[in-house]
Amino acid sequence: MQRELKYNYFLRLVDLLIVLGSWMGGYYFKIHFNLGNPEIQNNYFLPFYLTFGLLLTLVALITFKNMGIYNASTPRSLQQETREILKANIITFIIFLVISFFFSQQRLSRIVLSLYFISSSLLLIVARIVFESFKARLVKSVVLIGSEPETLKFYEKISRIKSLNIKYWVDAPEFLKNQYPSLENLEPDQLEAEGITNIFISQNRLRDHQDFFEKLCNSMITLSSIPDISLSKIGYKIECFQGQPLIHINEVPYKPIHLILKRIFDFTSALALLICISPILLVISILIKLTSKGPVIYTQKRTGIDGKDFKIYKFRTMITGDMNKETWTVKDDPRVTKLGSLLRKTNLDELPQLWNIIKGEMSVVGPRPERPHFVAEFRKSIPNYMIRHKFKSGLTGWAQIQGWRGDTSIKKRIECDLWYIKNWSLFLDLKIIMLTFVNINKNAY
Repeated sequence: MQRELKYNYFLRLVDLLIVLGSWMGGYYFKIHFNLGNPEIQNNYFLPFYLTFGLLLTLVALITFKNMGIYNASTPRSLQQETREILKANIITFIIFLVISFFFSQQRLSRIVLSLYFISSSLLLIVARIVFESFKARLVKSVVLIGSEPETLKFYEKISRIKSLNIKYWVDAPEFLKNQYPSLENLEPDQLEAEGITNIFISQNRLRDHQDFFEKLCNSMITLSSIPDISLSKIGYKIECFQGQPLIHINEVPYKPIHLILKRIFDFTSALALLICISPILLVISILIKLTSKGPVIYTQKRTGIDGKDFKIYKFRTMITGDMNKETWTVKDDPRVTKLGSLLRKTNLDELPQLWNIIKGEMSVVGPRPERPHFVAEFRKSIPNYMIRHKFKSGLTGWAQIQGWRGDTSIKKRIECDLWYIKNWSLFLDLKIIMLTFVNINKNAY
């Protein structure tokens, strides 16, 4: 354990040196080769860039830690390590850009920013590859006990980790018994003498070996129980409540910093887009007023995060009056105006929801909010339907770009929503936003 802690602290120090070194390296590269506009060269002075380099290092320290990059208890393959550090570096860079935009009186050089991001990303990945070779010397010999589904899922993960060696598997499944030797007698002294460092067992099997685990308390072997989270559809959270560990099933599996980043992205992107497209919004409003009777903006009650209702804003695309009933829109719906049909097919009718995003009632990407009376109906007939309300509703979403919108399968839509919540990341949000423009007409009517 002490060797692992030293390894993680040293890796953390190397990462921070790479971040600061890449930033200052980009600065010196620009100055040395006199890159950029010579007229503003005097603005590129050392104290200014050194201050922002230290700020960038602090942001990296906090972001890397909160994203679990140095979590020694989470075994990861080299591919997972490099992917996670690259994600953390991109998020660090985005946060730094936002902070520098609001607090810097002088504009940071785009050349320095570009050089920093490219060099830091490459060096952080190289550092992971180098450290992986040293990590191979810290190989742990472990024991698995049981053949429950949760144990098999855990095995699928650790079997790809080179630094973990499964020396024994007690009560292994039939198809793996020939691959891993078993043990007839579990004796802590014998296991400790053979260099076993960890024992992993399903939580449901703990009482089956109670006597052995009592003896294990006198050894240096770590006992880890694998919980059964088969009922979890979107993830879970672990909390220590007055010394009692609790596992919250079907809670959004993200740290506060992740949701704060999503909120920052939502607010800044929605505000910027609203300002940029204000002329388009004005033109659409005039056209709606000229082509049909009724208000320009249509408000409707929808159910959002935590099952709370809010008013959603849309451009009106239907006629007003008794003919307009509270039902889903279908293909060639007679209630939709000619202009409304165009707005729906291009998703332009959704643009007023940028105000919902700015207010914090919605996100740019997330499960689409539904009307309360449909929610009351679906929660009775569609399994896991209400879990989607654990996450903030979105202007667009994974289900929408897959074509599950309008009068389509609710079951498939919920499957997509739950998959999105479980696998959410800022990168996935960006991917969905880009695909929204590609699939703009998919089942839009």
